[in-house]
Amino acid sequence: MRIKAVMTAFALLGLAAAAQSQSQAQTAQAQTEPSPAASLSFNLFSYQGAYLNRIFRFNAAYTAKYNIPIKVPFALQVPIRNDVELIADGRPSGGIVKFTFATKDPSGRRFIENFHVIDASFPIPQDSDDPMPIRLRSAAKALTQSAYPSAVQGFTNAKIISTREISVNGMRAVELLGRYTDPSNGPMVLQLVAIPHPDRAESYFILHNISRNLVPINGPEQLPDTLGGRILASFTYE
Repeated sequence: MRIKAVMTAFALLGLAAAAQSQSQAQTAQAQTEPSPAASLSFNLFSYQGAYLNRIFRFNAAYTAKYNIPIKVPFALQVPIRNDVELIADGRPSGGIVKFTFATKDPSGRRFIENFHVIDASFPIPQDSDDPMPIRLRSAAKALTQSAYPSAVQGFTNAKIISTREISVNGMRAVELLGRYTDPSNGPMVLQLVAIPHPDRAESYFILHNISRNLVPINGPEQLPDTLGGRILASFTYE
């Protein structure tokens, strides 16, 4: 994506590639999907079973093992449940890692959500006693003017729902919520979250796409109950 001033060129390119990769994967997936009526039989919020959490740490050990540079270490927990398939991509088209969730459907996978962690840089003003508000305003501007338009490029019915400051595991962050329609998967929710590192410019940016057919979100208060919402709540810098 073309995120200027705040995000690095690598993050910019990675997010654009991620959007293209998602579109291509969903187009291929649509060829084997059941009818729209059948796709509605899965409802993320109707699940009554227990979640298990798998912890992922991205640090020097991760770099040594997979040869993927980590500028600033972080960790997160990914929810696991028996009716959802997790596809973890440690070398996505840009960024650090992408988790994709799909139904375990014998007639063909159906996209539920994905959660993509991407390198970003949020400069720390040296002439301010309280630089975080300045960083958050710059991040919000980047989300609205660059990240969102690039994320929904090629899709229809795109609209920004809200932009606000949120807390991610005790850290100040900025979130943009939007929506669009994907030709393969129908109505989608887009959550973009910038999480400035409290003490470093090097940080991360989250791209979270959600299928409303399988995750019938009625408002932002339900986001923490989504699979990506659970990952986001666990995100921490180490």
